[in-house]
Amino acid sequence: MGLATALRDRGALDEAGQLAEQVTQEAPEYLSAYDFLASVQEAKGKLLEAQQTLQRAADASPHNTLRQRLVGDVAARNNDLLTAEKAYGKVIERSKGSSLRTVDDFANLSRVLVERGNVAASRKIAGEMKREWRGDKQAEMAALVTESLCLEKEGSPDKARQLVEQALDLQTQIETESADKGKHVSQRLAIDLAHACYATGKSDAAGKIMRQVAAENHEDTHLIDQISQVFQKTGQQDAGKALLDQVGREIIELNNKGVLAARSGDLEGAVRLLIQAVEQVPNLQFLVNAAKAIFTLIDQKGWDAELAARAEDYLRRAQLKDRKSPKVASARELAAAVTKKYGVAGDSA
Repeated sequence: MGLATALRDRGALDEAGQLAEQVTQEAPEYLSAYDFLASVQEAKGKLLEAQQTLQRAADASPHNTLRQRLVGDVAARNNDLLTAEKAYGKVIERSKGSSLRTVDDFANLSRVLVERGNVAASRKIAGEMKREWRGDKQAEMAALVTESLCLEKEGSPDKARQLVEQALDLQTQIETESADKGKHVSQRLAIDLAHACYATGKSDAAGKIMRQVAAENHEDTHLIDQISQVFQKTGQQDAGKALLDQVGREIIELNNKGVLAARSGDLEGAVRLLIQAVEQVPNLQFLVNAAKAIFTLIDQKGWDAELAARAEDYLRRAQLKDRKSPKVASARELAAAVTKKYGVAGDSA
């Protein structure tokens, strides 16, 4: 698996996949090999094979809710809605009383049930979510979105639109509170809200949400694929492709400015540009690059508590997006080395 990981990281996906498959055959109890193999298959665009691999792992470890969630995700992407429904249902059933339980789990199942035409069951799941997450604004917003999609499915667009407007107001409150308190905002729920906006004719609001989610998560292939699926389901394929292409170009341009400044030796300029990039698009790439630029500047120019605190905040936010990211780990190593150099107690998170 170590060799397979190294091969994957340098782009040799076929060889990495072959080694991982060999491990699953010779050590079928080594379940992380299945997850790795599925990730390689996804990277190669073989989603059906990835689903089958994850299902093998889920069958071997039926009480692992994370793996069931992965099965549901890839099945939904494959439009295998029945399998997705079963997997998401198991997640909710088996995570009862667990801290692993999330609002997204209920929203995932509700979404699939609506798409399968089972409006009554979708409403039942949304009702359970509201009861279990009473007082949680994200749960309230998810319930509004679900009911809106149900009403739209039943041919009541005016009522559906009213609920979407309420959900948009709630989303604004959620984003404001999350910025103040450092809470995680579900990106999947935001995409569901955009879906409901498109379904009820609120295309401008939908496009704004999609642009923000795509920019902040452009390295997350799962979310980008979910966005693309919404564009497809709502007849927005061309507009959606244009939006994603534009977001990609803008991100490259923003990043290149900061990187070029750093390479030319203008570390102060690089830090300014990358902080600006984070303010515009707080995605994983910019958060990590800005943090590394700040700690490189501090390493050369001397300790700056205010800048260091900003960089630590960026790393914390990057970890919320992807705790296992090697880019975050690399930035953490640099931060630890610089703080140690100046005899400052660093953040060990």
